[in-house]
Amino acid sequence: MSTIVCAISGQPPEEPCFSPKTGHVYEKRLILKIIESSGKCPVTKEELTQDDLVDMKANKAVRPRPAAATSIPGMLQLLQSEWDALMTETYELKTNLDTTRKQLSHALYQHDAACRVVARLLRERDASRAQVQQLQEQLANSRPLPAGVSAAGDDSAEIGLTPDILQRMTECSKALSKTRKKRDFPDLAPVSDVKRLSCVGSHPTHQSTAPGILCIDVHKTDDTRIVTGGVDTQVIIFDAKKEKMAAKMVGHTKKVTTVVMHPTREVVISASADNTARVWANTTGDWAGEYTCATVVRKHTAEVTDVSLHPLGDFFSTCSRDKSWALHDLTQGRVVRHVTDLAGGYTSLRFHPDGLILAGGCEDKTVNVWDIKEQKIVATLSGHEGEVDTLSFSENGYYLATGSRDGAVKIWDLRKPLNIQTLNVDGPVNSVRFDSTGQYLAVAANTLQVFNFETKSSLGLTCELKDHQGPVMGAVLGQHARTLASVSMDRSLKLFHIK
Repeated sequence: MSTIVCAISGQPPEEPCFSPKTGHVYEKRLILKIIESSGKCPVTKEELTQDDLVDMKANKAVRPRPAAATSIPGMLQLLQSEWDALMTETYELKTNLDTTRKQLSHALYQHDAACRVVARLLRERDASRAQVQQLQEQLANSRPLPAGVSAAGDDSAEIGLTPDILQRMTECSKALSKTRKKRDFPDLAPVSDVKRLSCVGSHPTHQSTAPGILCIDVHKTDDTRIVTGGVDTQVIIFDAKKEKMAAKMVGHTKKVTTVVMHPTREVVISASADNTARVWANTTGDWAGEYTCATVVRKHTAEVTDVSLHPLGDFFSTCSRDKSWALHDLTQGRVVRHVTDLAGGYTSLRFHPDGLILAGGCEDKTVNVWDIKEQKIVATLSGHEGEVDTLSFSENGYYLATGSRDGAVKIWDLRKPLNIQTLNVDGPVNSVRFDSTGQYLAVAANTLQVFNFETKSSLGLTCELKDHQGPVMGAVLGQHARTLASVSMDRSLKLFHIK
């Protein structure tokens, strides 16, 4: 019996050949096919050609069949044995495959669960770090309250509307009334120019983790100074000229509902859903420098919804859903008067340009007009079908614009007082704001619209701007109505210029 074995198949070759180059014996038909396809020895990986093969002499005798394969029953028995072995091997392979799949599934489940736990821990860690940082900044920015003023702001801390305060307010009102009648605005942009307002910049100034900017104000004499408040509890001062954030104020613990920029001092006032209002002061001499919290108003027991600065610049008012409004001394950081136990909560509040009248939008869908001297309601304006969330006086003091969740903007003539016009817009009205001349009115709802007085008592649509991707929460026209700034729930501050 031959002992020569093919290096490829491991079986005795029927037509053996030898390669002196590799030293191996091959089945000739197998090695020729491999040389044609790859040109290398499959065992040693050396280059190999047909000329390198030498035929070998071998016994050509036919090998006898196994005894079991000499009959049909014997061949059937062989086939049956091979089939049984194949089925057994297949079963074992399927069993191993199923076990491997279960192990892989369990491993993947454990990995996914571990990833979820790690992600949750990372979120909790980041939230804890942010809270610690916020508390550290709040502690660094806080200062002791003046003597006689409690943290809770009790009634005994009120200084009251003294004769001196009332005299100053009255003199201011008389002076403003005289100058207002003589004012002229030769640089005011005509309607044809305002119609050409277009977006020149979009800036995501607040955090993306709590998207949405809720309020905005622009400096009275410098359109490049913009302050915004957002859902992320931050107050941001933005430099429109440099197109970047100038200052950030952190201290509120809930969303910021209103921001006001002082026209003559480096001071910003903000109100929040955390039941407080804060006065931020800049002592660096640079309006874009660092601001610190000078006063925290803790007089209210519910969300502080609005803030308004008195024309004197020394006092400001706050209103809340706790059915009260209050007048505060900006310089001393004390409460002058706190009017409580009203019929309903207040959602908006504004001083009249003369400073002796205060208008407040209420949860009961009305607008109350207050006499500051007497601290009593002198007129109630009814007609809205939803909460009055925003209002604005015209510069001449004759008209009051109010906006409600019913999607209506009402124009009131305060000399009568009567509703002289109703403007219907798309969606709840989030903000109404007259420009500094009283000629144009910016309305923020699902879209941003600008109206102008076509006649002395009738407003017409000037333009509609649909650049925001979410509801517009606030809009302010700049000097001479040549610029416009707006904020939205899409987390962007957009700037518009006349082109």
